Amino acid sequence: MEKHRVIGHVVAVHGFRLKVELSPDAKSSSRATLDGVQRAVAINSFLTFDLGAGTHALGNLSDLEAREAYDPVQDEELSLELTKPRRIASVQLLGTVSKNSTDGWKFDPGITVLPTLDTAAEVANPDILASIFGDPPKRNKPRKWTDPPGDPYDFALDLGHQTGDENTRVKASFNDLFSRPLAIVGNTGSGKSYTVASLIRSVLENKEIQTDDVSDAHIFVLDINGEYANAFLDDEQASYQREPNEIYLNGQKFCIPAWLMNGQEVCDWLQASEATQEPVLKDWWAIAKAKSGGAGLYDPLLVAIQKLDAGIDWLDSKSPNTAFKIALKHAKQYAPNLDWTKIDGVPQWETTGDQMWRKITNEKEVRDALTELRDSLFDQISERQNSEVNFAKSVDAPRYIPLREFRDPNLIDRSVDQEGNKRIDQYLLTLKLRLRTRLDDRRWQSFFSFDELNIDSYESWMESIGVGEHAKCRISVLDLSMLASEVLPFACAIVGRVLLETREMLKPGARYRYPWVLVLEEAHNYARPARYVEDRAQGLSRLAFERVAKEGRKFGLSLIVASQRPSEISPTIISQCANFFSHRLQNPDDIDHFRRIIPKQAQKLLDQVTVLTAGEAIAFGSALHIPARVQINTPSQEPWSATAAPFADWPIEQKFPIAEVIDSWGMSQGKIEGTDLGSEEPEKEETERDRLVSKETAVPFDDDDIPF
Repeated sequence: MEKHRVIGHVVAVHGFRLKVELSPDAKSSSRATLDGVQRAVAINSFLTFDLGAGTHALGNLSDLEAREAYDPVQDEELSLELTKPRRIASVQLLGTVSKNSTDGWKFDPGITVLPTLDTAAEVANPDILASIFGDPPKRNKPRKWTDPPGDPYDFALDLGHQTGDENTRVKASFNDLFSRPLAIVGNTGSGKSYTVASLIRSVLENKEIQTDDVSDAHIFVLDINGEYANAFLDDEQASYQREPNEIYLNGQKFCIPAWLMNGQEVCDWLQASEATQEPVLKDWWAIAKAKSGGAGLYDPLLVAIQKLDAGIDWLDSKSPNTAFKIALKHAKQYAPNLDWTKIDGVPQWETTGDQMWRKITNEKEVRDALTELRDSLFDQISERQNSEVNFAKSVDAPRYIPLREFRDPNLIDRSVDQEGNKRIDQYLLTLKLRLRTRLDDRRWQSFFSFDELNIDSYESWMESIGVGEHAKCRISVLDLSMLASEVLPFACAIVGRVLLETREMLKPGARYRYPWVLVLEEAHNYARPARYVEDRAQGLSRLAFERVAKEGRKFGLSLIVASQRPSEISPTIISQCANFFSHRLQNPDDIDHFRRIIPKQAQKLLDQVTVLTAGEAIAFGSALHIPARVQINTPSQEPWSATAAPFADWPIEQKFPIAEVIDSWGMSQGKIEGTDLGSEEPEKEETERDRLVSKETAVPFDDDDIPF
């Protein structure tokens, strides 16, 4: 026992909590030891208790109090001796430490033997603290790993230093932090975004994992406030001009194609009624995707439809007759069971002066026959949709659909049985109107700009986002800050689902390879708890990320969930988090919510969550041996989340740049000053008479008139 480290003795043992009576000489918060000045009688200091055989119990000092020598509450005998008050420290046991074979210290979270009364309480040896905080647990050892010297499978990631002790670095398991869901919470201005940036920068700057300059993106950030471009991009990339309703990927315009939606998403997107509209809409979606063709969905009848379409197009283009003949020949091959007599039995050709060119003399009859055959093929496909695996898969597959297909007014009608079309057509009216409205609504333009951006396949979209042979980035920052609140949940849900399903398609042996991390910034905006009244967009987004949280780990997709309001995040998502960084929290609901899910050994630390400084966090979870109050490292590149300094900025003689805002909104039509706003005449001010006339002549429209 090192007497210079002893500060008191155990006077009470209550389970895994001890009461330590401090020695008269233990007066200050720090103590000079042979290893230098150490924290001793101070909240959050660490004490050890000798259990014998080279093993010590480790505890955290959580409370201090002073008691009179005579305490009637404790039924103590009356003492006439005048003494100073007894100073008592409460200690929470965290585990045990013991010497290992390399003359170092090994931490064990289990405690089989508790300290007894009068056991000396010692200030923890710095070597012990270094082994606990500097040598975190190693996680996720790969199968058949031989662990050769100099080739570790895990890395001790430096998070920062312990609060009040800059010499004690706090490190965490790299594998554990980025393979299991991680929650980073805190009020605005508490350093939450800096922690996210610090963790990701530690990945990007780690020389041990930077094997080359060209590799798949491992980290995807859903940035709904547009603050992370400065943290991960160079100055030129980060200075991009943002426009309303646009999505940006690493500073460049990007899109989330509408054809990435699965059957349920497109139904929620168009708010289809479950009984009548959803079945039709899913049929339409499957047919539209199947019509686009492509590998993995070979269907002879779909090929026949494509050939018939080519024949119908020929009637409009008047191409050489050979093209028409070949199209019909192929269609017959792929659909031999159809009745082709109407096509074969009508006179089709009339020779012109040039034998190389011919024209159809009975064009209408031929067109009607082709259309009838085409409808017959769609009927066959619809009849077997429940039994044919390939067709069923088409509705959810991320298959490209040309923009013109979305604008085809007859496309939905094709998915309806012709015999019953008139019967349910009235129920499809609003569905068609909503589709037309969505196409014309500028808020959804980032869902339909795929042709402009040359994104014509799932492969090209994935490579744009950073996955594939030609990907050239390790991080993909999706700036969603310019999306409308109605659009944002859909965009987030689609990205999360597509990333998870992409990994689900891998072979079982490769699922844990090529790991990805998805960062949900301000997750309370699109991953809220289920409510009694929940719109379809929020419900879709919540379910998508609940699934990622529950199933993503085994497929190599992990989450970093960042939010100001942990109580407004789905409990399912929070419950799956293995690690937590809690910055300053003030709301009692958030604190109580957090207290219910954290381990008991961190409960006392959580009492300090209201007084944490900016950049300070309480870190706990499976990536660390014990909970710690940590001053997080400042990232080398900071996000755009600084707090305003009114005293410094208000005296500056610079006006608010309103012109930039107008340009960003796309409303710049002329000079800001004066009346010169363009060549157009200003609109005449509406008079009271005009308003009355408008009211009298307006035709009312009531959604109740439409039966759905």
